[in-house]
Amino acid sequence: MKQQVRKQFSIVVAAVGVFLTGCNTAPKPGAHAPRKGDEIVAAGQFFHTGTPVVLWLDPGGYDAYRVERRFAPFEKSDWKNSSAENKELTTPNRYGLRASGLTWLEREDVRGGGWDLLRLQETVDQFVLHYDASGTSRQCFKVLHDGRCLSVHFMLDLDGTIYQTLDLKERAWHASIANSRSIGIEIANIGAYPNAEPLKRWYKQDEKNRTYIQIPKSHQPSGIRTENFVARPIRPELIKGNIQGRDVVQYDLTPQQYEALAKLTAALCRIFPRMSLEYPTDASGNLIRAKLPDEELNTHRGLIGHYHIQSNKTDPGPAFQWDKLQRDAKKYLE
Repeated sequence: MKQQVRKQFSIVVAAVGVFLTGCNTAPKPGAHAPRKGDEIVAAGQFFHTGTPVVLWLDPGGYDAYRVERRFAPFEKSDWKNSSAENKELTTPNRYGLRASGLTWLEREDVRGGGWDLLRLQETVDQFVLHYDASGTSRQCFKVLHDGRCLSVHFMLDLDGTIYQTLDLKERAWHASIANSRSIGIEIANIGAYPNAEPLKRWYKQDEKNRTYIQIPKSHQPSGIRTENFVARPIRPELIKGNIQGRDVVQYDLTPQQYEALAKLTAALCRIFPRMSLEYPTDASGNLIRAKLPDEELNTHRGLIGHYHIQSNKTDPGPAFQWDKLQRDAKKYLE
């Protein structure tokens, strides 16, 4: 009886040993490493967001590393033809190195792409919010990459799909003096204007007087990934506000955009410890709606609008709900 028990015990120990050894065994060559489809990339590492993300690596993604124009005819898309046809394209690269604050040795260490996460975490502390004034992420990439020699890390489409075009280690060209320390996102929204006339091409009323977005034929195909998606601003009415001392009007983002943006913001704040959920406020705690003085801009860490950085900008506009983004992102962090 004792011998049988010892034999059974030996079998169990052997099985546990095989299990533990197997856990430490390297993956087989060629084994597939699946992704969930919600990952973003920082210093070559994948991080989950909990919301759909399309990387530049994925089918249907937007690749800001490419030299050629994405939407030009293929035979005319190479750099030689592109630079000849569009004089705004002054360099093949639409991004650069986060060199600000690096020593010569550090710069030489990372210039080939060798950023480690810790060094990147010490560099990035702002998340810059833009409306793209293009209406869709597809059109936004066409304008930035093909037309203006610019770039941005993320684009947020009307249906809440997030596109990442560059690793966060790269210095995207989206917010002038803030580029070296910031991550940028272009939110699909046609923008803010002195009057509602430019918005009438995009915003319509259905038979129940509900506001919805009708993407013009000039912006087709739209690139929206959700089939038969009807985009509606989270607040149906036109929002008026004052930015940079000027009265402007704008429609709000879609609910899907706010949800995806909150999850992305929470993920970025967890990845980058120096980045907070704070946005620029005055002594009374009210949102500042103009460019920050240089000293305040230099010390601010967290969420920030394009209009806080440049006096000629109004994005993300008067309709953008900073308190909602802060509250929702905090919920996901907790």
